[in-house]
Amino acid sequence: MKKIKSNNIVAIIMDVPIQDPFFVTPDGGKRYQVFTETITIKVPAERTNGSYSVFEIVSPPGGGAPPHIHDREDEMFYVLEGKFEFKCGESVFKAEKGALVTLPRKIPHDFRNIGNTPGKNLVILVPGGFEKAFEEISRLPPGPPDIEKVNSITNKYGVNFLPLPPPS
Repeated sequence: MKKIKSNNIVAIIMDVPIQDPFFVTPDGGKRYQVFTETITIKVPAERTNGSYSVFEIVSPPGGGAPPHIHDREDEMFYVLEGKFEFKCGESVFKAEKGALVTLPRKIPHDFRNIGNTPGKNLVILVPGGFEKAFEEISRLPPGPPDIEKVNSITNKYGVNFLPLPPPS
């Protein structure tokens, strides 16, 4: 990885090559059910030597991810379908089809489908690797998630889910 700074702009250039050309069909990828979300891994970190990973999340109305913090990854969400609300630190973004939201590591964030229909995001994690947690979480018993069990999995990958705020 190289860091270049110019005019107060920092660019990080990943100089780790992709292993070889890779094609994923529209319905391709490994699919996991993680609570209410359907997550399809399109490009696992193993295909990019860990540089990044790409996955698709389908969220039902009201679905999404509760507040959490990534220690290792930056996340980028490209909204493919639906309406979402993203919170990152003190910032709140309403995003619809075609919007791109970046969520930096080490800042608490969450997202929620605020529409009336399922929504879909294409997500890029830099660097990749956290997608392995989805496979482990998908094996938990059905029902309301046990935050301690979830964090015991996600902590291995540098992510911590935070207590939910009290209802307002």
